[in-house]
Amino acid sequence: MVPLYFVSNEAYSGKSSTCVALGKILIARGLKIGYMKPMGTLPTRINGITTDEDAKYIEDILEIKDDLEDICPIVLIQNYYREGLKDDDFSKNFLNLIEKSYKKIKQDKDIVLLEGARNIENGIFLGISSKDICSRLKAKAILIVKYSTDIVDTVILSKEFIGESFGGVIINFIPQNQEEYLNDIILPYFKKKDIKVFGSIYTDKTLSSITIKEIADMLEGKIICAKEKEDELIASFMIGAMSEEQALSFFKKQTDKAVITGGDRADVQLAALETDTKCLILTGNFQPPSVVTNRAEELGIPIVLVPFDTLTTVDKLNEIIGRVRFHEFAKIDKMIEVVNKNIDIDMLINFSKKI
Repeated sequence: MVPLYFVSNEAYSGKSSTCVALGKILIARGLKIGYMKPMGTLPTRINGITTDEDAKYIEDILEIKDDLEDICPIVLIQNYYREGLKDDDFSKNFLNLIEKSYKKIKQDKDIVLLEGARNIENGIFLGISSKDICSRLKAKAILIVKYSTDIVDTVILSKEFIGESFGGVIINFIPQNQEEYLNDIILPYFKKKDIKVFGSIYTDKTLSSITIKEIADMLEGKIICAKEKEDELIASFMIGAMSEEQALSFFKKQTDKAVITGGDRADVQLAALETDTKCLILTGNFQPPSVVTNRAEELGIPIVLVPFDTLTTVDKLNEIIGRVRFHEFAKIDKMIEVVNKNIDIDMLINFSKKI
């Protein structure tokens, strides 16, 4: 059995969600699964142990019984950067530690899923980049790459960096309007270059959505009504900066949305509440009049007060979109469905066995 190391060229490409979905699918098939994140980049403390936030979450979701210290043996805390840059010998045992943990985890497992750090180069100055880890563990790297106009260059560059440990790619976040170009141009090119493609995943409304609670947390906001709906998923955003007459027809064009508007625009807020709106985001920390909060409470539509002006709020949301976590169960169920449909699971299993 050869471990499969899911890596990417950039953060938020879908490594964690793919590991969760694939792990669930393989467990449902009766396989014994191991999971490991050799190098964590999201430090958190659990029962006195420094670990990676996603590693701990995936351990819980997949009901992994291995020790947390082995699941994520190295976590890049700030001290590691400082000491590693000052002392060349600081990290000399890191690969040995990772290998020791892997040997424990692989015992009695049919397949081990490894999750990479933010990108394939992460940790190179410490000698624990994806290439280094793959070489030591004799793993094969599966590159999860976001679709872009530069995707061919990205894959080829990543393949050259990883070298003999490169196993193939999974293409993620593909816009629907790129299907023909992908199938007719890109995939044939990869086949010609002997680059295995294990799957192609198109953008999905649910997977790119964000909960109201996440919105409030990330915008430093406060939910002031209908808090029981804070786990509702938001798929789109609209800005309300028009007249009351224009607002109603404008808001009817979009469903499952959050409306961003000034906290002093009660007319726009009421118009939004009469359409398919899941959340109001009121800027400027203005408390809306009771007629708005009462109507929102009646309809079960949360209102989030945020301290920023509308322009700043929109800018912050643009930073958030595409970087949301996968921790909602609705997203996990959807990701399992998507992976089952769009990734060749049997090909991955056989790839792990045959090498």
